[in-house]
Amino acid sequence: MSRLVRVHTRRNGLSRKAKECTIVDHCCRHPVQFLVRLPNMPFNARTVSRILSRVRARAMHCCLTALIIPASGASAQLAGPQFTMDSVNVRQEGVVSFSTLFLGADTRSDFPAPRFLLGQTDDQAFRLYLDVDSIQQVRFNAFTFTAYLANAKEAGRGAYKFQVTGNPTGSFRDAPVRVSFHVKSGSSSAVGGILMPVYNATKTDLLVPEKQTEPAYVSVSGSTPVQIRLGNVADTLPVAVTDVVVSESCPKCWIRIDSPVNEKSPLLVDPGAASNLAINLFPNSIPALLQGALVVKTDVPHDTLSVTVTYHTVPGGADKKQTVLALVRFGPGLFGLALALIGGIALGLAARYLLTGKLGKNDERAVHAVLTAFVLGLIAEFVGVMLTAYGNSKLVLFGLDIDPRQLFPAFILAMLVSGGPAVISWVKELFGKTS
Repeated sequence: MSRLVRVHTRRNGLSRKAKECTIVDHCCRHPVQFLVRLPNMPFNARTVSRILSRVRARAMHCCLTALIIPASGASAQLAGPQFTMDSVNVRQEGVVSFSTLFLGADTRSDFPAPRFLLGQTDDQAFRLYLDVDSIQQVRFNAFTFTAYLANAKEAGRGAYKFQVTGNPTGSFRDAPVRVSFHVKSGSSSAVGGILMPVYNATKTDLLVPEKQTEPAYVSVSGSTPVQIRLGNVADTLPVAVTDVVVSESCPKCWIRIDSPVNEKSPLLVDPGAASNLAINLFPNSIPALLQGALVVKTDVPHDTLSVTVTYHTVPGGADKKQTVLALVRFGPGLFGLALALIGGIALGLAARYLLTGKLGKNDERAVHAVLTAFVLGLIAEFVGVMLTAYGNSKLVLFGLDIDPRQLFPAFILAMLVSGGPAVISWVKELFGKTS
Protein backbone atom coordinates (compact mmCIF):
# COMPACT_ATOMS: atom_id res chain seq x y z
CA MET A 1 0.00 0.00 0.00
CA SER A 2 2.90 2.31 0.74
CA ARG A 3 3.99 2.08 -2.89
CA LEU A 4 0.63 3.48 -4.04
CA VAL A 5 0.69 6.55 -1.78
CA ARG A 6 2.79 9.53 -2.66
CA VAL A 7 3.37 12.49 -0.37
CA HIS A 8 3.97 15.87 -1.97
CA THR A 9 4.96 18.90 0.06
CA ARG A 10 5.21 22.49 -0.88
CA ARG A 11 8.96 22.21 -0.64
CA ASN A 12 11.25 19.55 -1.94
CA GLY A 13 11.17 16.82 0.68
CA LEU A 14 9.28 16.66 3.96
CA SER A 15 10.88 18.61 6.73
CA ARG A 16 10.07 18.84 10.38
CA LYS A 17 8.84 22.43 9.87
CA ALA A 18 6.23 21.57 7.17
CA LYS A 19 2.71 22.73 8.13
CA GLU A 20 0.75 20.80 5.47
CA CYS A 21 1.26 18.28 2.71
CA THR A 22 -0.64 16.83 -0.25
CA ILE A 23 -1.12 13.05 -0.44
CA VAL A 24 -2.18 11.39 -3.71
CA ASP A 25 -3.53 7.81 -3.61
CA HIS A 26 -3.33 5.86 -6.89
CA CYS A 27 -5.21 2.73 -5.80
CA CYS A 28 -8.32 3.86 -7.67
CA ARG A 29 -8.88 4.35 -11.39
CA HIS A 30 -8.49 8.10 -10.81
CA PRO A 31 -5.91 9.30 -8.23
CA VAL A 32 -7.37 10.72 -5.04
CA GLN A 33 -5.67 13.81 -3.64
CA PHE A 34 -5.78 14.66 0.08
CA LEU A 35 -4.56 17.83 1.74
CA VAL A 36 -3.36 16.98 5.22
CA ARG A 37 -2.55 19.62 7.76
CA LEU A 38 0.30 18.57 9.95
CA PRO A 39 0.19 19.07 13.69
CA ASN A 40 2.23 21.78 15.24
CA MET A 41 4.69 19.37 16.73
CA PRO A 42 8.01 17.92 15.89
CA PHE A 43 7.81 15.84 12.74
CA ASN A 44 9.07 12.31 13.32
CA ALA A 45 8.51 8.81 11.90
CA ARG A 46 5.68 8.01 14.33
CA THR A 47 3.77 11.09 13.31
CA VAL A 48 4.11 10.23 9.62
CA SER A 49 2.94 6.65 10.25
CA ARG A 50 -0.26 7.82 11.97
CA ILE A 51 -0.97 10.32 9.20
CA LEU A 52 -0.50 7.67 6.49
CA SER A 53 -2.78 5.18 8.32
CA ARG A 54 -5.64 7.68 8.39
CA VAL A 55 -5.05 8.53 4.75
CA ARG A 56 -5.09 4.87 3.72
CA ALA A 57 -8.43 4.33 5.47
CA ARG A 58 -10.01 7.31 3.72
CA ALA A 59 -8.54 6.23 0.36
CA MET A 60 -9.81 2.66 0.74
CA HIS A 61 -13.30 3.93 1.54
CA CYS A 62 -13.21 6.09 -1.55
CA CYS A 63 -12.09 3.22 -3.78
CA LEU A 64 -14.77 0.83 -2.53
CA THR A 65 -17.43 3.48 -3.01
CA ALA A 66 -16.25 4.12 -6.56
CA LEU A 67 -16.36 0.38 -7.37
CA ILE A 68 -19.70 -0.44 -5.76
CA ILE A 69 -21.74 2.35 -7.29
CA PRO A 70 -21.01 1.47 -10.98
CA ALA A 71 -21.41 -2.26 -10.26
CA SER A 72 -24.81 -1.67 -8.70
CA GLY A 73 -25.89 0.35 -11.71
CA ALA A 74 -24.70 -2.33 -14.16
CA SER A 75 -26.40 -5.08 -12.17
CA ALA A 76 -29.68 -3.22 -12.21
CA GLN A 77 -29.33 -2.67 -15.91
CA LEU A 78 -28.68 -6.38 -16.69
CA ALA A 79 -31.36 -7.84 -14.41
CA GLY A 80 -34.28 -7.04 -16.71
CA PRO A 81 -37.89 -7.97 -15.95
CA GLN A 82 -38.83 -11.11 -14.03
CA PHE A 83 -40.38 -13.77 -16.29
CA THR A 84 -42.16 -16.96 -15.17
CA MET A 85 -44.46 -19.52 -16.83
CA ASP A 86 -47.35 -21.35 -15.15
CA SER A 87 -47.76 -25.12 -15.11
CA VAL A 88 -50.27 -26.43 -17.64
CA ASN A 89 -52.62 -29.42 -17.60
CA VAL A 90 -52.55 -31.30 -20.91
CA ARG A 91 -56.00 -32.78 -21.65
CA GLN A 92 -56.28 -34.20 -18.13
CA GLU A 93 -53.55 -36.73 -19.05
CA GLY A 94 -50.51 -35.00 -17.60
CA VAL A 95 -48.92 -31.77 -16.38
CA VAL A 96 -45.96 -29.72 -17.63
CA SER A 97 -44.12 -27.38 -15.24
CA PHE A 98 -41.65 -24.73 -16.40
CA SER A 99 -38.48 -23.16 -15.03
CA THR A 100 -36.86 -20.05 -16.54
CA LEU A 101 -33.24 -18.89 -16.62
CA PHE A 102 -32.33 -15.30 -17.54
CA LEU A 103 -29.51 -15.22 -20.11
CA GLY A 104 -29.15 -11.45 -20.40
CA ALA A 105 -30.04 -8.74 -22.86
CA ASP A 106 -29.95 -9.58 -26.57
CA THR A 107 -29.69 -7.32 -29.60
CA ARG A 108 -32.15 -9.37 -31.67
CA SER A 109 -35.15 -7.33 -32.74
CA ASP A 110 -36.50 -9.33 -35.70
CA PHE A 111 -38.70 -12.35 -34.88
CA PRO A 112 -40.17 -13.72 -38.14
CA ALA A 113 -42.84 -16.42 -38.30
CA PRO A 114 -43.07 -19.38 -38.46
CA ARG A 115 -39.75 -19.76 -36.65
CA PHE A 116 -40.98 -17.63 -33.73
CA LEU A 117 -44.30 -18.20 -31.97
CA LEU A 118 -45.85 -15.00 -30.62
CA GLY A 119 -47.52 -14.35 -27.29
CA GLN A 120 -48.13 -11.14 -25.39
CA THR A 121 -49.35 -9.81 -22.08
CA ASP A 122 -52.97 -8.79 -21.66
CA ASP A 123 -52.01 -5.12 -21.49
CA GLN A 124 -49.83 -5.56 -24.62
CA ALA A 125 -46.85 -4.10 -22.78
CA PHE A 126 -44.60 -7.12 -23.41
CA ARG A 127 -44.33 -9.59 -26.27
CA LEU A 128 -43.00 -13.13 -25.89
CA TYR A 129 -41.30 -14.88 -28.80
CA LEU A 130 -40.59 -18.65 -28.70
CA ASP A 131 -37.84 -19.90 -31.02
CA VAL A 132 -39.06 -23.28 -32.33
CA ASP A 133 -35.65 -23.99 -33.89
CA SER A 134 -34.13 -23.98 -30.39
CA ILE A 135 -36.39 -26.74 -29.03
CA GLN A 136 -34.34 -29.67 -27.76
CA GLN A 137 -35.17 -32.88 -25.96
CA VAL A 138 -32.95 -33.45 -22.93
CA ARG A 139 -32.57 -36.19 -20.36
CA PHE A 140 -35.19 -37.21 -17.84
CA ASN A 141 -38.05 -36.54 -20.29
CA ALA A 142 -37.49 -32.75 -20.22
CA PHE A 143 -37.31 -30.29 -23.10
CA THR A 144 -35.82 -26.83 -23.44
CA PHE A 145 -36.26 -23.82 -25.70
CA THR A 146 -35.16 -20.19 -26.00
CA ALA A 147 -37.63 -17.36 -25.46
CA TYR A 148 -37.27 -13.62 -26.01
CA LEU A 149 -39.20 -11.04 -24.00
CA ALA A 150 -39.50 -7.65 -25.70
CA ASN A 151 -40.93 -4.41 -24.39
CA ALA A 152 -43.58 -3.22 -26.85
CA LYS A 153 -42.66 0.42 -26.18
CA GLU A 154 -39.02 -0.28 -27.04
CA ALA A 155 -39.57 -2.18 -30.31
CA GLY A 156 -36.39 -2.54 -32.33
CA ARG A 157 -34.10 -2.04 -29.33
CA GLY A 158 -33.49 -5.71 -28.58
CA ALA A 159 -35.05 -8.11 -26.09
CA TYR A 160 -34.37 -10.07 -22.94
CA LYS A 161 -33.28 -13.65 -23.56
CA PHE A 162 -34.44 -16.59 -21.42
CA GLN A 163 -33.88 -20.35 -21.47
CA VAL A 164 -37.02 -22.25 -20.49
CA THR A 165 -37.10 -25.90 -19.38
CA GLY A 166 -40.31 -27.93 -19.48
CA ASN A 167 -40.71 -30.92 -17.15
CA PRO A 168 -43.64 -33.17 -18.17
CA THR A 169 -45.38 -35.81 -16.08
CA GLY A 170 -48.13 -38.22 -17.14
CA SER A 171 -48.82 -39.99 -20.44
CA PHE A 172 -50.15 -37.27 -22.75
CA ARG A 173 -49.32 -36.96 -26.44
CA ASP A 174 -47.24 -34.13 -27.84
CA ALA A 175 -49.75 -31.34 -28.32
CA PRO A 176 -50.17 -27.56 -28.65
CA VAL A 177 -51.47 -25.93 -25.46
CA ARG A 178 -51.98 -22.40 -24.21
CA VAL A 179 -49.54 -21.51 -21.42
CA SER A 180 -49.93 -18.48 -19.14
CA PHE A 181 -46.87 -16.41 -18.20
CA HIS A 182 -46.12 -13.51 -15.86
CA VAL A 183 -43.86 -10.48 -16.33
CA LYS A 184 -42.81 -8.24 -13.45
CA SER A 185 -40.93 -5.06 -14.24
CA GLY A 186 -40.26 -2.70 -11.37
CA SER A 187 -43.50 -2.15 -9.46
CA SER A 188 -45.77 -3.25 -12.31
CA SER A 189 -46.70 -6.81 -13.31
CA ALA A 190 -48.63 -8.29 -16.23
CA VAL A 191 -50.12 -11.63 -17.25
CA GLY A 192 -50.12 -13.07 -20.76
CA GLY A 193 -50.47 -16.29 -22.74
CA ILE A 194 -48.90 -18.11 -25.67
CA LEU A 195 -49.98 -21.11 -27.75
CA MET A 196 -46.95 -23.42 -27.82
CA PRO A 197 -46.06 -27.12 -28.18
CA VAL A 198 -45.33 -29.36 -25.20
CA TYR A 199 -43.70 -32.77 -25.35
CA ASN A 200 -43.70 -36.10 -23.56
CA ALA A 201 -41.01 -38.54 -24.67
CA THR A 202 -42.51 -41.42 -22.67
CA LYS A 203 -45.67 -41.54 -24.80
CA THR A 204 -45.19 -44.00 -27.67
CA ASP A 205 -47.17 -45.05 -30.75
CA LEU A 206 -48.43 -41.63 -31.80
CA LEU A 207 -49.54 -42.99 -35.19
CA VAL A 208 -52.79 -44.91 -35.61
CA PRO A 209 -52.54 -47.48 -38.45
CA GLU A 210 -55.71 -48.38 -40.29
CA LYS A 211 -56.80 -51.95 -39.66
CA GLN A 212 -56.09 -54.20 -42.63
CA THR A 213 -59.28 -56.10 -43.55
CA GLU A 214 -57.55 -58.48 -45.96
CA PRO A 215 -53.99 -59.18 -47.13
CA ALA A 216 -52.62 -56.97 -49.89
CA TYR A 217 -52.21 -58.63 -53.29
CA VAL A 218 -48.63 -58.72 -54.59
CA SER A 219 -47.89 -59.86 -58.13
CA VAL A 220 -44.72 -61.94 -58.60
CA SER A 221 -44.32 -60.70 -62.17
CA GLY A 222 -42.94 -57.28 -61.13
CA SER A 223 -42.94 -54.58 -58.47
CA THR A 224 -46.11 -53.85 -56.53
CA PRO A 225 -46.75 -50.64 -54.55
CA VAL A 226 -48.53 -51.17 -51.24
CA GLN A 227 -50.14 -48.34 -49.27
CA ILE A 228 -50.26 -48.39 -45.46
CA ARG A 229 -52.77 -45.92 -44.04
CA LEU A 230 -51.39 -44.00 -41.02
CA GLY A 231 -53.58 -41.65 -38.98
CA ASN A 232 -52.93 -38.95 -36.40
CA VAL A 233 -55.13 -38.05 -33.44
CA ALA A 234 -56.88 -34.67 -33.52
CA ASP A 235 -55.70 -31.76 -31.33
CA THR A 236 -52.09 -32.95 -31.41
CA LEU A 237 -48.96 -31.92 -33.32
CA PRO A 238 -48.23 -32.95 -36.93
CA VAL A 239 -46.10 -36.08 -37.28
CA ALA A 240 -43.26 -36.40 -39.81
CA VAL A 241 -42.19 -39.93 -40.82
CA THR A 242 -38.49 -39.81 -41.73
CA ASP A 243 -37.40 -43.46 -42.08
CA VAL A 244 -38.93 -46.84 -42.97
CA VAL A 245 -37.37 -50.26 -42.31
CA VAL A 246 -39.13 -53.50 -43.34
CA SER A 247 -38.41 -57.03 -42.12
CA GLU A 248 -40.00 -60.16 -43.61
CA SER A 249 -41.20 -63.50 -42.29
CA CYS A 250 -40.07 -65.13 -45.57
CA PRO A 251 -36.76 -63.46 -46.57
CA LYS A 252 -36.25 -65.74 -49.60
CA CYS A 253 -39.57 -64.54 -51.04
CA TRP A 254 -38.23 -61.04 -51.69
CA ILE A 255 -35.62 -59.44 -53.90
CA ARG A 256 -35.91 -56.10 -52.11
CA ILE A 257 -38.36 -53.84 -50.32
CA ASP A 258 -37.98 -50.07 -50.20
CA SER A 259 -39.90 -46.86 -49.59
CA PRO A 260 -39.59 -43.34 -51.03
CA VAL A 261 -40.00 -41.88 -47.53
CA ASN A 262 -36.75 -40.66 -45.95
CA GLU A 263 -35.36 -37.72 -43.96
CA LYS A 264 -35.09 -35.54 -47.07
CA SER A 265 -38.58 -36.51 -48.25
CA PRO A 266 -40.66 -37.12 -45.10
CA LEU A 267 -44.29 -38.14 -44.91
CA LEU A 268 -46.34 -35.56 -42.98
CA VAL A 269 -49.44 -36.71 -41.09
CA ASP A 270 -51.57 -33.78 -39.95
CA PRO A 271 -53.65 -33.85 -36.74
CA GLY A 272 -57.04 -35.49 -37.25
CA ALA A 273 -56.04 -36.77 -40.71
CA ALA A 274 -54.40 -39.79 -42.33
CA SER A 275 -51.71 -40.28 -44.98
CA ASN A 276 -50.60 -43.22 -47.12
CA LEU A 277 -47.17 -44.68 -46.49
CA ALA A 278 -45.93 -46.10 -49.80
CA ILE A 279 -43.84 -49.28 -49.88
CA ASN A 280 -42.48 -50.83 -53.09
CA LEU A 281 -42.37 -54.64 -53.03
CA PHE A 282 -40.16 -56.70 -55.39
CA PRO A 283 -40.92 -60.40 -54.84
CA ASN A 284 -38.74 -63.34 -55.86
CA SER A 285 -41.09 -65.14 -58.29
CA ILE A 286 -40.54 -68.88 -57.75
CA PRO A 287 -40.06 -68.87 -53.94
CA ALA A 288 -43.02 -66.51 -53.59
CA LEU A 289 -45.32 -68.74 -55.66
CA LEU A 290 -44.22 -71.83 -53.76
CA GLN A 291 -44.85 -70.00 -50.46
CA GLY A 292 -48.54 -69.55 -51.30
CA ALA A 293 -49.13 -72.56 -53.58
CA LEU A 294 -51.20 -74.53 -51.09
CA VAL A 295 -52.75 -71.59 -49.24
CA VAL A 296 -56.13 -71.18 -50.96
CA LYS A 297 -58.15 -69.27 -48.34
CA THR A 298 -58.33 -65.54 -49.06
CA ASP A 299 -57.87 -64.38 -45.45
CA VAL A 300 -54.64 -66.29 -44.81
CA PRO A 301 -51.49 -64.25 -45.64
CA HIS A 302 -48.53 -65.72 -47.49
CA ASP A 303 -46.13 -63.42 -45.64
CA THR A 304 -46.26 -60.82 -42.85
CA LEU A 305 -44.14 -57.68 -43.14
CA SER A 306 -43.03 -55.78 -40.04
CA VAL A 307 -42.81 -52.12 -41.07
CA THR A 308 -40.86 -50.03 -38.52
CA VAL A 309 -41.29 -46.29 -39.01
CA THR A 310 -39.19 -43.56 -37.38
CA TYR A 311 -41.00 -40.28 -36.83
CA HIS A 312 -41.18 -37.15 -34.69
CA THR A 313 -43.70 -34.45 -33.98
CA VAL A 314 -43.33 -31.09 -35.71
CA PRO A 315 -41.76 -28.92 -34.50
CA GLY A 316 -39.05 -30.16 -32.17
CA GLY A 317 -40.32 -33.60 -31.11
CA ALA A 318 -38.04 -36.50 -30.19
CA ASP A 319 -37.54 -39.41 -32.61
CA LYS A 320 -39.78 -42.39 -31.90
CA LYS A 321 -40.21 -45.80 -33.53
CA GLN A 322 -43.40 -47.74 -34.16
CA THR A 323 -43.94 -51.09 -35.87
CA VAL A 324 -46.92 -51.74 -38.14
CA LEU A 325 -47.78 -55.17 -39.56
CA ALA A 326 -48.67 -55.55 -43.25
CA LEU A 327 -50.21 -58.81 -44.53
CA VAL A 328 -49.55 -59.82 -48.16
CA ARG A 329 -50.57 -62.58 -50.56
CA PHE A 330 -48.58 -63.47 -53.64
CA GLY A 331 -50.26 -63.71 -57.02
CA PRO A 332 -48.91 -65.14 -60.30
CA GLY A 333 -49.78 -62.11 -62.41
CA LEU A 334 -51.58 -62.14 -65.75
CA PHE A 335 -49.11 -64.46 -67.45
CA GLY A 336 -49.23 -67.00 -64.65
CA LEU A 337 -53.03 -66.89 -64.52
CA ALA A 338 -53.20 -67.43 -68.31
CA LEU A 339 -51.03 -70.53 -68.03
CA ALA A 340 -53.17 -71.83 -65.17
CA LEU A 341 -56.37 -71.27 -67.19
CA ILE A 342 -55.01 -73.00 -70.27
CA GLY A 343 -53.78 -75.95 -68.22
CA GLY A 344 -57.09 -76.25 -66.32
CA ILE A 345 -59.18 -76.07 -69.51
CA ALA A 346 -57.03 -78.71 -71.21
CA LEU A 347 -57.24 -81.07 -68.24
CA GLY A 348 -61.00 -80.54 -67.89
CA LEU A 349 -61.63 -81.34 -71.57
CA ALA A 350 -59.43 -84.43 -71.31
CA ALA A 351 -61.27 -85.64 -68.20
CA ARG A 352 -64.64 -84.99 -69.88
CA TYR A 353 -63.57 -86.98 -72.94
CA LEU A 354 -62.44 -89.88 -70.77
CA LEU A 355 -65.64 -89.91 -68.74
CA THR A 356 -68.16 -89.40 -71.60
CA GLY A 357 -66.25 -90.31 -74.77
CA LYS A 358 -66.78 -86.85 -76.28
CA LEU A 359 -65.57 -83.28 -75.83
CA GLY A 360 -68.92 -81.54 -75.98
CA LYS A 361 -72.57 -82.22 -76.27
CA ASN A 362 -74.10 -84.67 -78.73
CA ASP A 363 -73.18 -83.87 -82.35
CA GLU A 364 -71.06 -80.86 -81.21
CA ARG A 365 -67.94 -80.30 -83.21
CA ALA A 366 -64.65 -80.62 -81.31
CA VAL A 367 -63.45 -77.13 -82.21
CA HIS A 368 -66.70 -75.63 -80.98
CA ALA A 369 -66.44 -77.58 -77.73
CA VAL A 370 -62.85 -76.44 -77.12
CA LEU A 371 -63.69 -72.80 -77.84
CA THR A 372 -66.76 -73.01 -75.60
CA ALA A 373 -64.67 -74.42 -72.73
CA PHE A 374 -62.03 -71.72 -73.19
CA VAL A 375 -64.51 -68.83 -73.24
CA LEU A 376 -66.53 -70.12 -70.29
CA GLY A 377 -63.37 -70.75 -68.27
CA LEU A 378 -62.16 -67.23 -69.00
CA ILE A 379 -65.52 -65.72 -68.00
CA ALA A 380 -65.63 -67.75 -64.78
CA GLU A 381 -62.12 -66.59 -63.84
CA PHE A 382 -62.87 -62.94 -64.60
CA VAL A 383 -66.12 -62.92 -62.62
CA GLY A 384 -64.45 -64.73 -59.71
CA VAL A 385 -61.58 -62.22 -59.56
CA MET A 386 -63.90 -59.21 -59.75
CA LEU A 387 -66.21 -60.49 -57.02
CA THR A 388 -63.49 -61.47 -54.59
CA ALA A 389 -61.05 -58.62 -55.21
CA TYR A 390 -63.41 -55.66 -55.55
CA GLY A 391 -66.58 -56.83 -53.84
CA ASN A 392 -67.68 -58.48 -50.62
CA SER A 393 -68.46 -61.83 -52.24
CA LYS A 394 -66.63 -65.12 -51.74
CA LEU A 395 -65.94 -67.93 -54.16
CA VAL A 396 -66.63 -71.25 -52.46
CA LEU A 397 -65.74 -74.60 -54.00
CA PHE A 398 -66.52 -77.77 -52.08
CA GLY A 399 -66.87 -75.78 -48.86
CA LEU A 400 -63.57 -73.91 -49.28
CA ASP A 401 -63.28 -70.14 -49.62
CA ILE A 402 -60.76 -69.84 -52.47
CA ASP A 403 -58.93 -66.99 -54.18
CA PRO A 404 -59.22 -67.18 -58.00
CA ARG A 405 -56.13 -64.98 -58.33
CA GLN A 406 -53.94 -67.85 -57.14
CA LEU A 407 -52.52 -70.50 -59.48
CA PHE A 408 -54.07 -73.58 -57.94
CA PRO A 409 -57.62 -72.19 -57.44
CA ALA A 410 -57.59 -70.73 -61.01
CA PHE A 411 -56.50 -74.11 -62.37
CA ILE A 412 -59.25 -76.00 -60.48
CA LEU A 413 -61.93 -73.48 -61.50
CA ALA A 414 -60.98 -73.75 -65.20
CA MET A 415 -60.92 -77.55 -65.02
CA LEU A 416 -64.41 -77.78 -63.49
CA VAL A 417 -65.92 -75.27 -65.96
CA SER A 418 -64.43 -76.96 -69.05
CA GLY A 419 -65.11 -80.48 -67.77
CA GLY A 420 -68.79 -79.78 -67.29
CA PRO A 421 -71.27 -81.84 -65.27
CA ALA A 422 -69.41 -85.09 -65.85
CA VAL A 423 -66.21 -83.90 -64.18
CA ILE A 424 -68.07 -82.10 -61.36
CA SER A 425 -70.10 -85.25 -60.57
CA TRP A 426 -66.96 -87.35 -60.59
CA VAL A 427 -65.16 -84.94 -58.21
CA LYS A 428 -68.13 -84.86 -55.82
CA GLU A 429 -68.28 -88.63 -55.84
CA LEU A 430 -64.53 -88.76 -55.18
CA PHE A 431 -64.75 -86.41 -52.22
CA GLY A 432 -67.81 -88.20 -50.96
CA LYS A 433 -65.92 -91.48 -50.83
CA THR A 434 -62.90 -90.01 -49.09
CA SER A 435 -64.87 -88.04 -46.46
